[in-house]
Amino acid sequence: MNLFDNLTTVFSSEILSLIAAYIDEPIEKTSKAVDGLVYTIVGGLMKRTTSEIGVNQLYNHIQKGRYDGAPLDNLATVLRDPALSNTLITQGNDVISHLLPAMKSSIGSMISGYTGIRNSSALSLLGLTTTIVLQVLGKQVKDQKLDADGLAATLFAEREAFVNIVPEEFMPRLVERVGLQQIVSGLAAPARRTAVESPGRTVTTATRPAISYDPVDESDNDNGVLTKWGVGALITVALAFGGYYLYQNTQKYSNGEQEATDVTTVTNDTIQADTVTRSLAVPKEQAAKTVPKSVSVTTVASTTGLAAATPSSNLTLQMTPYLGNAALPKGRVFPLSGVAFLPGSMSMTAGSQTAINELATILRTYPQLQVQIVGYANDAQGGGFTNKSLSFKRVNQIKQQLMTAGINFLRIDAIGRGSGVAKNDTSGIVKPALRKIDIKVVVK
Repeated sequence: MNLFDNLTTVFSSEILSLIAAYIDEPIEKTSKAVDGLVYTIVGGLMKRTTSEIGVNQLYNHIQKGRYDGAPLDNLATVLRDPALSNTLITQGNDVISHLLPAMKSSIGSMISGYTGIRNSSALSLLGLTTTIVLQVLGKQVKDQKLDADGLAATLFAEREAFVNIVPEEFMPRLVERVGLQQIVSGLAAPARRTAVESPGRTVTTATRPAISYDPVDESDNDNGVLTKWGVGALITVALAFGGYYLYQNTQKYSNGEQEATDVTTVTNDTIQADTVTRSLAVPKEQAAKTVPKSVSVTTVASTTGLAAATPSSNLTLQMTPYLGNAALPKGRVFPLSGVAFLPGSMSMTAGSQTAINELATILRTYPQLQVQIVGYANDAQGGGFTNKSLSFKRVNQIKQQLMTAGINFLRIDAIGRGSGVAKNDTSGIVKPALRKIDIKVVVK
């Protein structure tokens, strides 16, 4: 029985009724809120254990807090006592403050908006649910004699179940609010520690995974201080070299036979852009806004090299006229036909990266643009994948690459809709299973 099955057993109808009575909310909303909080807490703990600090903190909280599952045997009795219920809530909120710092209010507002309960009720449920989740985890630690690494591995073993069980309407806001992009896309892994034998003692070291969320504070040891001084020196040298390079180039262009008025602002997005960026024509309206009155648009085009740009692909040709016309309403959908995946997998076909780079360029060109990446899949071939989970993983992989390219994650929403055919469809109309990726414009 996995973690979610255990939690479903614990949150029986009797327990949910007692909880609903305690927070004075309808049983239906309370049940929905508890489910949402279970997904939030488990997902947040997965993210926390992607660093060795997080692994140790979670394990230490379970050990020191004596979370061994014992209170679960008489949970109904505890919940009938308001004082004991309040103790569980306080205990859980303290754990959240340590394991998911600065997220308590954010999670509370998310659950309140998702279920329609009061924000105070959501915060009470957060503390109570956190305590119960840790009791269930602690029981697994006790029964299976898990160490910290085993606990982290046990949590990550639930990742596939997590992706499949979280409701479609809740997953996007959960991923955004808690920062689970790496988790759901399968790019994160639990941190692992290895014991290294040295003469006379055993030293425990940590091996970091490729994805890390929590920097290690090395300020309390000499090596950390030396490392920081070394990094500082390297940065100083790099800045000096960069300044000299800019000075030389400035002299070179100022002494040339022709003088050009540079009206292009160099930003981080410009530096990160690839060859596709250079082939994307700047919309006329935007170019006109950035050009001083004394300099014509034609001059800018020749100066920046855009006049000789190569033709753009279909996505740019389709989206540019639409985005450049303020009179056209938002909400239009464009096919991201340049991105495709091998059947039943998350491996992209050749050429897909170019299309993603092009989309990143469009997002840079229109800094107010916000989009929804909507994925469909009809080729899940087992291996723990369903069409819904596969479509969600694929669009989140695209979103992650856009974030790596410097696009703010708040501008990109990723939604997986499976095959696009609802299970409860009673219309009798045969609908084809879809396998595609669309881009919907949310804000122009």
